[in-house]
Amino acid sequence: MKRILIVKTGSAPEAVRATHGDFTDWFAELLAGRALATVVDAVEGELPVPVPYAGILVTGSLASATRFEGWMESLAAWLLRASEERPVLGVCFGHQLLARALGARVERHPAGPEMGTVEVELTREGEEDPLLQGLPTPVSVQECHEDHVPEPPPGAVVLARNRHAPVQAFAYGPRLRAIQFHPEFNEARNRAFTLAERAELERLRPGLSEDVLASIRPTPHGPRVVHNWLDAFVS
Repeated sequence: MKRILIVKTGSAPEAVRATHGDFTDWFAELLAGRALATVVDAVEGELPVPVPYAGILVTGSLASATRFEGWMESLAAWLLRASEERPVLGVCFGHQLLARALGARVERHPAGPEMGTVEVELTREGEEDPLLQGLPTPVSVQECHEDHVPEPPPGAVVLARNRHAPVQAFAYGPRLRAIQFHPEFNEARNRAFTLAERAELERLRPGLSEDVLASIRPTPHGPRVVHNWLDAFVS
């Protein structure tokens, strides 16, 4: 069975972990039965030699790629080296970290966070890329981010976008893929995350948390992104 390295870049809020588990648990659930998952903590642990692993998956985080720390710099360089021989998939913070490592700008979105269930549109290249194969366009996805990538890295190809974030997914070369949205979130996890962040959302705009909660609905196509990655990139 394929061995996948899940690179943990942070944890969900404590209230979310208490009832739903953590980011790494959700990815391991998507991989179950198809791959053996090993978790390494990029913040606290030492990054391993990538050779034993058939693919590398980078989680989201409450940390911000706009406030670059030493562990982020080390991880970014390690991921670029690893992607020369192994497929790498970055999700949310992982998406932003990879974009920055490739020369793109990451910024706090001037319009505020994108949370809840939203629609993204696949580009022509996205419809043809194996990562998004079989997804409709537009497709409903779960989101939870304040930072975003306003323009793709030099040499990258945009695979998905929407009005809020023009780079919802990108491809760089044959092995590196990155997505802003969360295929590992379901509606219950996103609702719990929104409730955990309710005070901050209300500080940004009264009524924002209720708007986000009202938007949340099932996104059955989300897990297919990870399954496509396993099928098309991980061997």
